[in-house]
Amino acid sequence: MSRIQPWADRVARVGYVARGLVFMLVGGLAAEAAAGLGGKATDPSGALVALAHMPAGRAALAFVALGLVAHAAFRAVLVLVGEPYVNRSPVRQVVSRVSNGFAALIYGGMALSAGALAVGWGAHVQTNSDAKTRHLSARVLTVPFGRPLLIAIGLGILVAAAVQLVRAFVPNHDRDRLRVDEMTERERKTMAVVGRIAFAARATVLAACGYFVARAAMNSAPREARGPAGALHAVWELPQGDLWLAAVAAGLIAFGAYGLLEAKWRRLF
Repeated sequence: MSRIQPWADRVARVGYVARGLVFMLVGGLAAEAAAGLGGKATDPSGALVALAHMPAGRAALAFVALGLVAHAAFRAVLVLVGEPYVNRSPVRQVVSRVSNGFAALIYGGMALSAGALAVGWGAHVQTNSDAKTRHLSARVLTVPFGRPLLIAIGLGILVAAAVQLVRAFVPNHDRDRLRVDEMTERERKTMAVVGRIAFAARATVLAACGYFVARAAMNSAPREARGPAGALHAVWELPQGDLWLAAVAAGLIAFGAYGLLEAKWRRLF
């Protein structure tokens, strides 16, 4: 491990940079939409499509694709070896491995989308997360015990939202993942504040997704299910929706910024 650590460490940190840039773009587009400047409340796939139409967009997408591959690979490694720098009970270690496994799949898919857009295969990129969510919900409802299964999925997403909310405001193991001995007190406080804002916004989006999936299951109406883009639109549809969307957009930008800070300060191997 010691021989590969230097380059593996640098590659993994590039992955956090790429992830951070994607979520800053998602938040930036949502902020533009909230301000009436022509942006779009969308998810990471939609943000990648928007990036493809920007100046030097394909070059940026190539970097993002490689970075997301690195991030997915890093998460896959954590599935195999665990997080040795965090002391957890056996149950928490299993939960951590499962979480990192899902993250590896999600970011691997995002890397494929970014790569396809970078080489001009935009027609192969699924940009409507709501349509995909509705399709998957409809498929689940057709299997035996599909309705309770879809309810369980919705509740699982809501639990994930609660975990993010707890992570935002309750002392946890996040500090153990950082090289705090190399950080100043101001840097530690900045990381903590940005993290609270970031995870609160992530909890909001997950809670909206979980609510709509659970509602689709209870009503046996898969058309009511929404993905992350639909969740942002649901926030936008609330009374004073522009302000709520702006707040969530700021949180998503903070989540992206948190990724950039992790690229510098996170303990990796």
